[in-house]
Amino acid sequence: MEPQKKNRKLPLLPVLAGLMILMPILFAAGCTGNVPVPQGPVPDGTRWSLTEYVSDGTSRQILNGTTVTLEFGNDGRITGSAGCNHYFADYTLKGTAITIGQAGSTEMYCTGPGVMEQESAYLATLIRAASVTAGNDRLTFADTKGTVILSFTKIVPPAPAPLTGTTWTLDSIYSGDAVSSVITGTTITAVFGEDGRVTGSAGCNNYFGSYTVTGKLLSIGSTGSTKMNCPGQGIMLQENTYLTSLGKAGTFSISGNRLILADANGAALLSLTRES
Repeated sequence: MEPQKKNRKLPLLPVLAGLMILMPILFAAGCTGNVPVPQGPVPDGTRWSLTEYVSDGTSRQILNGTTVTLEFGNDGRITGSAGCNHYFADYTLKGTAITIGQAGSTEMYCTGPGVMEQESAYLATLIRAASVTAGNDRLTFADTKGTVILSFTKIVPPAPAPLTGTTWTLDSIYSGDAVSSVITGTTITAVFGEDGRVTGSAGCNNYFGSYTVTGKLLSIGSTGSTKMNCPGQGIMLQENTYLTSLGKAGTFSISGNRLILADANGAALLSLTRES
């Protein structure tokens, strides 16, 4: 009779050690194919100037003497000039697919043939965008059929204006999702001096106060002002709103010639431009 063969048992510890080494390798290998490849969104903070748009099935060039712009913010909003008024809208981006909400804007009226009609057509076309393609110097939006409806060129920003030593002129006051333009015939300014004082005109009275800056953080102390009472509907209310908003400022940002004062949570309060 042949001797009976005995089953050999592998030592338990080496087997377990091998499994412990193998399992992380298999786990990593199994997960590698499931890691989503991030889509490159349009870079935040880039600014674009409209060159051509499609309205009523017709491709149209921008009117001479007008500028229509678009800027992608890092807060899920786009802003810009529609040729006359400053506008803003929410957007969502997934890969190249984009959805743009209904735009809000200031309510100025600009003279000039076709200016307001162009602004209305642009804002109506903007919300039809279904996809976006960005290159180094060109940006296009297409509708659901893939037809290009908006074409932009990239704006190369000038060197940022310094906060201090510059006269900033107010153009918009924000209140939540609402934005209002400055009353016609009034001018509101802010000058941040190197001595830590902010001065300017609040639309009727001259004001003054102190401020401190740490990086992008801005704090403005209580302001004082002259005591004139100016006639005209809404002028004094506008002045009070401006000074109140100024006191709420917690951060600031400068993009080209535009200064945005925001609260500590990043919500925009005031939009000012550098005086030429």
